[in-house]
Amino acid sequence: MKTSGLVMALGYGGESFVELNKLGEYPVFLHVVRNIGEVAEEVILAVSKGTLEVYDKAVSEHGFDECRIVEISSSGDELSILKEGVSMASGDIVIIAPANAPLIPVDILALLTELCEKRDAVLTRNMKGDVDWFLSAYNKKSLMEAIRAGGGEGMDNVVEKLRRVMYIAYSTIKDLDPMLLSSVRIMRTPDIQLAERIMGGMRRRL
Repeated sequence: MKTSGLVMALGYGGESFVELNKLGEYPVFLHVVRNIGEVAEEVILAVSKGTLEVYDKAVSEHGFDECRIVEISSSGDELSILKEGVSMASGDIVIIAPANAPLIPVDILALLTELCEKRDAVLTRNMKGDVDWFLSAYNKKSLMEAIRAGGGEGMDNVVEKLRRVMYIAYSTIKDLDPMLLSSVRIMRTPDIQLAERIMGGMRRRL
């Protein structure tokens, strides 16, 4: 089965384009592109309408030209965003990660992808117990069929139409990722300093 990686760079309520700031050698979002590229044959960067040029420049400058950039016209509605983004992927499985989560371990992305090979969706839950739709994996055919059958009722109702869904609890993520690197999100410039300290500590332990 072919896997597509879909990196969501759609803004996260913090500073504009914070994921374009440098974290070590690369901008924040390119760490996610690189990691998801370890498990996917195709990598797509989904950006907000009107921002393609600024991301394309960063991708080209750092030699990530194999990453395909697409504009998402929908905003704020997970169902519309996922419908538009997933429809642009060519893979049977689509693994999704947010562009402001540069420390997500490749092992977590690989596990989500592997588990989805025999399921319609593998969905992670955050600390509050809510589904993190943008850190999950989907069978493209099953998801798109459920969306078409759902009548635009929201992701919860769409998922109810899927037969084989696996939820990964926050406690399980914590077991797999003891440092909770998956939970680190860059919302503001000071968050980059935190991520740099974490990365520095990881390097010292190696």
